[in-house]
Amino acid sequence: MRIFAVLLVLLSGLYCSAQTSGVEGEWQGIKNTPERVIFTGEVTLQSGASCKTCAATGDGSIEGKIVWGLRSAGMKAAPRMASKVGKIGTEYVRGQMRGKGLLVLNGYKLDDPEHILVLDKYRLAVSDDGKVIGGLTFNNGAWTGQFIAIRPQK
Repeated sequence: MRIFAVLLVLLSGLYCSAQTSGVEGEWQGIKNTPERVIFTGEVTLQSGASCKTCAATGDGSIEGKIVWGLRSAGMKAAPRMASKVGKIGTEYVRGQMRGKGLLVLNGYKLDDPEHILVLDKYRLAVSDDGKVIGGLTFNNGAWTGQFIAIRPQK
């Protein structure tokens, strides 16, 4: 419940008409589910000319990867998850900016030898200053997962 409260506070500062330039690059985030499964993620996003597999520059296409680390598997999670805390896997994502502040990403491939991940979908708002992205994840169809990420401090 504490993580949910923190997410609400952080997301309350997001605004729909956020600046969209600059979602490319590195992000550090956290994802949680009602089952109390918690992942940390290192996100790398590319678009436009820097992305060789994205569509033409300027159409909002985004591609990237999220290296997830399983940090906690609550009592409501599948029992097999508890033994996998500390393991990592990679989810490859692609999507696009929609409107002026909505980043839509969909997982399309996993590199997950420990079987800790499932492909997910993300609907994320972008903060006005471009330093925070956050919102909901599909979480196996319920749209009850939460994800928030910030730019790493330099």
